[in-house]
Amino acid sequence: MRLSMSSYLKKIISVISCAVLSALFILLIFFCSPKIAAVPETTGEITEADYSDGVAIERLYSVGVDLTAVRINDLGHLGRINKVNYVPEKFVTPDKLSDDIQIVDLTKPFGFAEKGTLIFVIMNLDPWAEDYTDRLDALSEYKLGDSWHFTLSLPKIFCASNVYLKKNLLSRNGEIENYDFIDYTDSYKIRTEKLSHKTGRTVIDLKFSASRELMSHTLIAAQIVTVHYQSTGGAFSGITEAPLIGTDSAVNGITENSQNLLVAFAILAAVVFAVFVVLSVLERSKEFVPAIIWVFGIFIMLISRFLLSGATVVPLMWTSLWLASSFVILCGALISSGRDFGKVPTKYIAVAIAAAGALFAFIRPFVPFGAYTALTTVCTVIKSISVVALLLFICFTAFRKDDNGNILRTVCSTLIGVAITASLFLPQVFPTQYNPMFWMSVATATVTFISVFIVFMEIKKSNVYLTDNLHLEVERQLKDIKAIISERDKLLQFVSHDMRKPLNSSVSLLETAIERERDGEQIKTLRIIKQNDSRVVSNLSEIAAYAKLNYISEPSQVTDLHELCASICQFHSFDCNANGIILKNLVDKKYKVFVKANGLENAVSNIIMNAVEHAHCDTITLTVKQIKNKVVLCVSDDGKGIDSTLDVFKPYVSENDAETGGVGLYICKNIIESMNGELYYETGDGGTTFYISLLKA
Repeated sequence: MRLSMSSYLKKIISVISCAVLSALFILLIFFCSPKIAAVPETTGEITEADYSDGVAIERLYSVGVDLTAVRINDLGHLGRINKVNYVPEKFVTPDKLSDDIQIVDLTKPFGFAEKGTLIFVIMNLDPWAEDYTDRLDALSEYKLGDSWHFTLSLPKIFCASNVYLKKNLLSRNGEIENYDFIDYTDSYKIRTEKLSHKTGRTVIDLKFSASRELMSHTLIAAQIVTVHYQSTGGAFSGITEAPLIGTDSAVNGITENSQNLLVAFAILAAVVFAVFVVLSVLERSKEFVPAIIWVFGIFIMLISRFLLSGATVVPLMWTSLWLASSFVILCGALISSGRDFGKVPTKYIAVAIAAAGALFAFIRPFVPFGAYTALTTVCTVIKSISVVALLLFICFTAFRKDDNGNILRTVCSTLIGVAITASLFLPQVFPTQYNPMFWMSVATATVTFISVFIVFMEIKKSNVYLTDNLHLEVERQLKDIKAIISERDKLLQFVSHDMRKPLNSSVSLLETAIERERDGEQIKTLRIIKQNDSRVVSNLSEIAAYAKLNYISEPSQVTDLHELCASICQFHSFDCNANGIILKNLVDKKYKVFVKANGLENAVSNIIMNAVEHAHCDTITLTVKQIKNKVVLCVSDDGKGIDSTLDVFKPYVSENDAETGGVGLYICKNIIESMNGELYYETGDGGTTFYISLLKA
């Protein structure tokens, strides 16, 4: 279907403005949002005293060359430590240094060994510095009592770690294989046998003496954090993020805010995902599948980052899911905006490429560092190809006049395309609230969430139109049915009235003829003719009554069965007494039923009169029983019963002669069924019982 010019321009403007605003937003967040400044690497010298074997041995280390360290006078409310001292393949004794220390820059890719030691050195003030007094005054706001206090927050360490401050064990995350704590600390005596994964943030309170006499260039005056770690030997080993250092409120506050944002929008994504899944099932439609896929990818991205920022026993799995999530989001966008050109299934080719990227990204954390680097290059190439394909599909969709696709879905695809394009060029930013990729994911989830409400509104509007149309159609059909019933009733009344009149005259003439006739055979014949005429007159009378009262169109209402039965028995008591029959009403309680009162009264009366005329009974009894949500009215007689081979509810069926039957019970059954009831009977030598099952009110 070709779009109108206004819709076409609206679609183009929406896509272009979305792309431009998204790009500007990413640049604004990246370049203008606050950054966590790196703590400067200090210089100078530091001395380590070793008193082993009773002999004091001093080692002098050049800070910035032999090891890396920071000094508290360079700290502020919040900073980031970008470098760490690293010793591969062995566990260094806590509060000690090592001759084979490597300085690792955490802002650059680095292949940590399967196990090793990470050492963070935070030095006190230099007591001999020329600007010592100025530095002392600058640190006054961090002073508590006789000490300066700072908080160090270590991010996750893959995949198990033991953290020491000086010689004190502060934290255990998982278990290191064949690790004996007694070799490294006096405060903890246990041995762990097998590698057990667990990562989590470790928060450490660092305390520095404010006394100048206790400051020195030795390790004694510094705070040394030693981390022993073990991993599976893959690319994700050791530490991959920079630690934060500063005041307790600043360090914990920024981490908690990041976690709160991640979990809040992960819940939003989960809600949107669930709603779209339910809509797809209810509507039995594939329309929402692309949105389901990219919202699922956003949810995985957010929840994996949240779990990785806390404690988890499966850090590699969540890392894998986080790396693969961007490709899952791409798959959803490609399915939504993709197009096939001619006989070439370009859409499915692009989706298959993105899916392959998701697989490669997922296995990256489990491979060695060299293979990880190669897979990273492969994933970058795949992501670039997929993004280019997505942007081309979006342009094709936006500039086609005969494409009436959902504009909101195109906008979501545009947001995804711009965000992932930016991720190829911009580095990951911590914390979350300063990361433009996070906010683009939030924007995509929000726009998708808005589309949920639009879908609901469209469904509601459609249902309103459908309901209105159905009401009009029902009213029209009801009007037609009423007209047909009215015409039928008029015809029945006309036919029964006009046919009864000559037949009644015929009956009177036949009576006169019988009185005057002397021939026995002729009298017999005339009586048969009179009997048949009387039967036809009786049936026509029943039809006339049926047409006149119009039981089918009578509305149902709540009726007290006790009062109705009392009225019926009072009306028929004279006829019963005249025929020597006792009419008993045992309905002594109030039973509320939802029935057509006049129709029910006529049906019960017909059954009673049939028993009076044909059952040869002595007693007729009315009783009631309740079965679940039904009330059953029973009309019983103690007569001769009914032939079980007959269907008495068929018109013109009689026990004595099929030619002499009427339409009474046939009409009774129709009346009862018109009020959602049921009429049936049981018969035997002891009599007959008719059951009228009615709706309980």
